[in-house]
Order: sequence, then structure tokens, then C-alpha cells
Amino acid sequence: MRTSWWLASMLCCAGSCLTTTCRAELPTSLVDVKIGKNQFSGRVAAANERDCWLLQRDGRLSSFHMDDVADFSEVEPRFRPFSSIDLRDRLQTEFGRGFEVKTTTHYIVAARKGTAERYATLFEQIYRQCHTYFVARGFRMDEPEFPLVAVVFPDQLSFAKYYRSEGAMPLPGVVGFYLTASNRVVLYDRAATGQATETDVDDTVIHEATHQVAFNTGIHSRIGQNPQWVVEGLATLFEADGIRARQAEGDVSDRINSERFEWFQNYRRQRRPTDSLEAFLRDDTLFKRASLDAYSQSWALTFYLVETRPAEFARYLKAISARDPLTRYDADSRVANFRDAFGKDLGVIENGLLRFHDRLAE
Repeated sequence: MRTSWWLASMLCCAGSCLTTTCRAELPTSLVDVKIGKNQFSGRVAAANERDCWLLQRDGRLSSFHMDDVADFSEVEPRFRPFSSIDLRDRLQTEFGRGFEVKTTTHYIVAARKGTAERYATLFEQIYRQCHTYFVARGFRMDEPEFPLVAVVFPDQLSFAKYYRSEGAMPLPGVVGFYLTASNRVVLYDRAATGQATETDVDDTVIHEATHQVAFNTGIHSRIGQNPQWVVEGLATLFEADGIRARQAEGDVSDRINSERFEWFQNYRRQRRPTDSLEAFLRDDTLFKRASLDAYSQSWALTFYLVETRPAEFARYLKAISARDPLTRYDADSRVANFRDAFGKDLGVIENGLLRFHDRLAE
């Protein structure tokens, strides 16, 4: 196999004389990279002198340290994702006879027999609703490079087992998730187990599918650091039926996420510190300390900005996703990006946010 000059200039091979110079234009070839006894195939998505991210043909992201690279080679001059047919067949093999796999324009869904069609239709509907909403408000959305994969397990036990296989520990109450590394939405069929109604299940699908759409259309970066309030704010935004309705240009009250709105109002009255917007923007601490407060404030801030300053919000998301994904996104930079988009005086923005929600409560 051939070793191309551009890959050699970016990757440090352990035990070799190759060194990394300045960042080069990323290659578009399919390459093999050997890490210990493991071999990965894909396209270099981001790299510097320390780290590299490899995008595999099924959309999975793998990261490794340059010092751990044992060997690499170019396989083909052009990287091509798996087709929907290839990926469908691979999913069927991966999950076996107890699952059926259904495809739509953008989605491939694996679920227990008799249910995959419904879930595939729902996921595709959410994708189109997100696309319509964002484009109408000046957001530029890329077409996904890979078919979007969703897996619906028949029970909580198999769901948790898969969750652990992805290197994560299921937290209490988690019923679904989107992981940027695998690029999959995974959940379990709570309606089939009697733990929830189909409406409750749909709420989970909507939230996680919104994450997946945003991370695959250029709204969020799958590699770079994204403020958690931005990621969760958009997902909670789309939980509201009125946001996804074709008549989303109607009265603003129709687009309120009532559950998040009521929690935010309670948070404001009882626990929210005065002039705390800057602290919220600087880091994700509130999500660790009081997750429901953080989710509700994420929705409240996102809803306020989308409803009152959609063009600035679109530019703000673009600025975040365009950052060098391998540079640390520190607290000062997070606040600076927000100020660049919406104005230097955060007090003015905070007052506008609170007055906006006061009007909604009238």
C-alpha cells in the first residue's frame, strides 16, 4: 500500500522519523491507521501534532493520539461513505433476526419486527420539520454526509447493555441518547414494555433526533466543544408541537414548550441568582448541579433568541461550529462569542430574556 505525503506530514508514527509540521489541508482519501493491534479505516476529519480524528465509512468517529500510531497507508484516493443499502445490511447483521431494518430518505432504523416502519417514519418527519424550521429562519443546513442511524431496543436491559458497549454508563432515568462518536440515536421501546405511552416515546425520539439532525447538518460540530446550553436548548425547543407544525409562523404562545417554561418560571422565582446569565454562558456547571434548572434555562434562552433575534442566533451557531475543533473552548471565549453575536452588555440581554418570558406568562 502507498503512503501519501500529506498523511505523512500530519501523522506522527510511533518509532518513526515522521514529524508533524503546521496544520495542512485535510485529505479526502480513505486511509488505514493502525493503533496497536487495532486497525481503523476512514477519512482524517481533524488533526494536529497531538491528536487525530478519523471519520469512518459508517459515520462513526474515532480519535487517537499521534504517538500511538503504529502504521498508516492510503487505501483509496477518495473517501466514500457506506451507501444506505450497505449500511442497512450491516445493521441487520449486527442486530440479528429479532430486528427489522427500515430506510427512509435520510434514516435507517433498526427495531423489533413490526415497529421499525413507524419509527423510521417518525424520525424522517422530525428531520423534515427541523429542516423547514431552520431554513425559514436563515440557518444554513448541510445535507447529511451519512445515512442517519437509529436503533430501538425492545427492552431496557438490552438498551443498557448497548449503552455500556459504547463506553458510557446508563444514568438513572435515561431512556434514549444520541452519541456523537457513533452518530446513532439509541432508545428502547417503553410503550411496548408498558412504561410509557406512544406520546412519551415520541418525546424521546424528538429530543434525540433533533440532536442528531443538528450534529449532521453543520449546526453543531461533532468534534469541537459545544456549549451544552446550545445543544440542549435546540433539542428542548423542538419538543414543543407548535415548533414542528407547518403553521409555525402563528402566535408565539403556540410554540412554547410548556413543561420547560413552567420549570423556568419556578427556577426564576425560587433559585436563580440575579444577573447570572454570564455564569451560565461560561461553563456547563449548572447541568451537573441542577440539570432540570439547566435544561429549562437552556430552552428559555434559546426560545428568546430564536423568536426575537433569529439572524444573530444563526450567525452565533455558525461561529461556534466553525471553530478549530481541536482547540480548547475556554470560558472567556464562550462569553466572547456570545457577546460578538448579541451585544457586549449581557445585562441588557438578560433583562430582555426575563421581560420576554414575563410577557409569555401574562
